Amino acid sequence: MGDKILCFGAVEVEDEGGGVGRRTVRIYYYLEDDTIRVVETPTHNAGGVQGTLVGRQRVATESSPLAPHLNLSNIKVGECVKVLGRRYMVTSCDPATRTYLTSLGMAPPPDLLPHPSPEAIPELTGAAKLQFMGDWPKTHPLATFVMHSGQVLRFYGEWVDGSVMAEGVGGVTERVTERVELRYYLEDDTAEVRVHHLTPHQHALTPTPPTLPTKLLRRSPIPKDASEVLGASSLGAESRPTLNLLGLRGGRAHLKDRRPQAGARPGMLTPYDLVLGSEVRVCGRVLRLCECDAFTTTYYKNVLHIDQVPVEYQYLYRKLTVPPVPRTTPLDPRWLEEHPRDPLHPFPTSVTTLVGGYHARDIRDGCEGTILRFGAKLITDKEKDKDREFVVNFYVFDSTISVYEIPRINSGQRAGMFLGRGLVVYEGGEGHVSAQDLYVGACVTLNAHDFTLTSADEFTQAYMERHADEFPQANYNVALDAARRCLDHHQLTALLRQYTSHDPDKTGFVPTTLATKALADALGGSELSRQQVAALTRRHRHLRASPLSRQQLTHLAALHLKRHNFHGMDELRAGLQGRDKERCGLLGAGCVRAALLATRLPLPPALIDALIDSVKGEGEQVEYESLCRDLDWRLRPHIHTTPPCQLDEASLTAGLRRVEDLTDYVNLVADLEGSAATHHFAGTGLV
Repeated sequence: MGDKILCFGAVEVEDEGGGVGRRTVRIYYYLEDDTIRVVETPTHNAGGVQGTLVGRQRVATESSPLAPHLNLSNIKVGECVKVLGRRYMVTSCDPATRTYLTSLGMAPPPDLLPHPSPEAIPELTGAAKLQFMGDWPKTHPLATFVMHSGQVLRFYGEWVDGSVMAEGVGGVTERVTERVELRYYLEDDTAEVRVHHLTPHQHALTPTPPTLPTKLLRRSPIPKDASEVLGASSLGAESRPTLNLLGLRGGRAHLKDRRPQAGARPGMLTPYDLVLGSEVRVCGRVLRLCECDAFTTTYYKNVLHIDQVPVEYQYLYRKLTVPPVPRTTPLDPRWLEEHPRDPLHPFPTSVTTLVGGYHARDIRDGCEGTILRFGAKLITDKEKDKDREFVVNFYVFDSTISVYEIPRINSGQRAGMFLGRGLVVYEGGEGHVSAQDLYVGACVTLNAHDFTLTSADEFTQAYMERHADEFPQANYNVALDAARRCLDHHQLTALLRQYTSHDPDKTGFVPTTLATKALADALGGSELSRQQVAALTRRHRHLRASPLSRQQLTHLAALHLKRHNFHGMDELRAGLQGRDKERCGLLGAGCVRAALLATRLPLPPALIDALIDSVKGEGEQVEYESLCRDLDWRLRPHIHTTPPCQLDEASLTAGLRRVEDLTDYVNLVADLEGSAATHHFAGTGLV
């Protein structure tokens, strides 16, 4: 019986008042040594410490500490048991406990409720029933604070339109999409209001929306009617009575009483006023309660006997408003962002702001997540700023720009956000920087700093080539026409000879970086930008898969094994030899994979699959002795010399998917020469 544990559900019984407490516990009985452990069931927002109440130990009976300890016969469903001075009524047991007791002939009665009524507790009279106070506020503030310390009622709602209920009380005049949270603290009957912004106001100069809720009203009592507290002093007085002194000065003498007249106490919000679906006045506005958390629902049902039924938010079914009339007068260039037409749709669907005859923003539907990234450097004479590197982000959706500085170790410069997202206006104030102004090799002025764009990522290059009509610098036909006018026959011959010198096997392909550099050198005196030169070579790119070789994969696997201090190569070799029934030194690829997994090699699954695929021979057979020698890092004295790649997961994934970026220089030179094939160079032996 060393592994048998009986579990009983119980509820604490208060001895002084005879009532039932709210603490639900579980009593665990260990059959091996008759020990007991009492654990309180965790309850959300209970306001007290929960967990293990009584550690595992033997508990003496109530009669005397020298008497025998509690055993299984003392714990019965429907009866009370006393553990270390506390009384618990056993209300239930789990199915395993019920089955075990039934097998012993001690079948327990049916389970009681989790919180049984006082009538079901033996030795308790009807006068000891648990009574909840119906009046509010509580008559004993200190008792209320102790009883409800840490308990908070949370409600969520929305502001109501001013035309519904808030006329004359300072309510809002239009709906806003804000999720309002009202917290009611039961310990001192105070409340606070917080606002969660669902669709915050998007501004060009402040693009980052607030992530934390805004506290609209700090913790304090909230009056039901604000007019009742107007003019009241700290003593609760509204005014002083005036006495009319008859007979003095013709009956026109008046005297004010020095004692203030005590006015009626203003009514404050109570839990009875906070019912879902109702509207309350908070901060001069009308708040409609829509939902609450689980603790609030349970509290209202058990204490106040009110069922909280959630209601739907009204702003979800509101129709969109009519768009305003477009502006025709120019605005200040520093404030080009127009206000949202609708709180649910903060971005305008068409351009209405005109500045100097140019559109302030070019809104493009369907490009909300499209970001063009360029590498940039500062154009400056200061030595400390020449090595600073930046990333320029262009958001195609609204033509905004943000700049980040790449951190460098011991640079002395603060990296991170350099320019927040927003529209960048030209120095003259007419128009703003658009997509046509950004390309590799361009010089732009951002935040009063001159930048030169040095590179662009693969996505940006591909996007500009797909939309060549919008990006003329990435248009292949435009760049090809300009290059043909700059290159003559002798220059093309020299360019082709340079390409063939790096292609000894006459495959017709050279690395793309080399092809781009050679073409840029040939077009050095022309007006073609670096973006146009890249567009010419990218048209003839070929991505050829170049996975890691067997030597590189075994080298990488041995590095992983040494990193994890693996010394189980003898077990691996013995496992492979045991699977080789014919003693021929060859095993199938599936059998070798199963042996590697059975030995629990600390290798990523992708590396194991690539390694087995590289060592397979004819008939899917693997020479396992050679594989074990290659994986044994103890036989590699120079294992850390020229590793194929880093050992992290990202580098390993990139190494397994490695490709070779090549350029077909034959077709490239043919396009530059203007013929269908390089027939002018056919007799030179270069092609």
